Amino acid sequence: MNLSPGVIVQLFVSVCLLASCTQASAAPTSIAAPASTPKAKVGFSADPLPPIQPEWTARLTRSLSLIPSGYSPAIFLDVQAALANAGIQESLDLEVLGLLDTLQPGASASVDSAVVAFSRHRDGMIMVIQGSLDVDGLLAAAGGLGLVELGQEPEKHRDYDIQSVDVFDISLALASVDGSSLLIATGSPSVGATGPERIRTALDSFDGLVTRLLDDPETSRMVRELPPGMMAMVLGNCANLTVLFHSRTLQGCTRAVISSELAETGSGAINAIVGYENEAQASTAMELMGEQGFQLDGVTLENVAMVQERSLLRLKLPANADQVATAFETLRLP
Repeated sequence: MNLSPGVIVQLFVSVCLLASCTQASAAPTSIAAPASTPKAKVGFSADPLPPIQPEWTARLTRSLSLIPSGYSPAIFLDVQAALANAGIQESLDLEVLGLLDTLQPGASASVDSAVVAFSRHRDGMIMVIQGSLDVDGLLAAAGGLGLVELGQEPEKHRDYDIQSVDVFDISLALASVDGSSLLIATGSPSVGATGPERIRTALDSFDGLVTRLLDDPETSRMVRELPPGMMAMVLGNCANLTVLFHSRTLQGCTRAVISSELAETGSGAINAIVGYENEAQASTAMELMGEQGFQLDGVTLENVAMVQERSLLRLKLPANADQVATAFETLRLP
């Protein structure tokens, strides 16, 4: 497969679209429950909320440790869960992961997960690809395809080597973090931060030299307590949550984390933890949700599990594959 540098750049960027291309996923195996289980409000489903899974949480937080503060949304894809069986593979845009195989045959099978985080003004992004990758080999192959200039010495940033190139008005930078993590950043060569500038900030984030997304205590807590899913999203604001909730129920909402679970049959759920400025606003929002319902078609109070824990609302909304895809697509829009 012969790919031009511009196409390759766009394929890298397109990893973020996997969340909206997915139509089915294996249900994750849960092994641990949250520390506290508040009672559900009368009128809502009495079903328990999904338990957390420490191993999945560790993978999510590791990937997010490379994301600086101010990037939102940050989208996580559990690639291994997505590719667990043939039925799921048929529902994914495998041409995106095929890019890794173009650089290095068999590389996509070694991908564990990917995170894409957008800058505040959507003029750039940071991507983290985790797995048992030959990152140095991938970077060398990228040079052969024109992603970096052959013979060009990498930029040194402490102990890291950064490769970069400007392609079709896109400033692209790549770096190996620890031998199993490939870091990619894009920006504009002329406006805002460039790819190399963004990748330096991400590396500084990983080393704890600048404020990270997970340095916010409330965001960190919500991420740690999010039920597992093939896809997850960390939102720094609640503007796009109207795809799930009525706008009146979002007054005082400050942040949210979302995950999705889907079965091969197409049935599944959207798990959400929604944060408010204080406990009173969360309580009011819960009352309004009981009165106004939700934005997803076919969702009734009786099949929504929801509890309040101080300033947080924890919910499980039943959703089919199309609803999950639409929700994640809308949530990532500016």
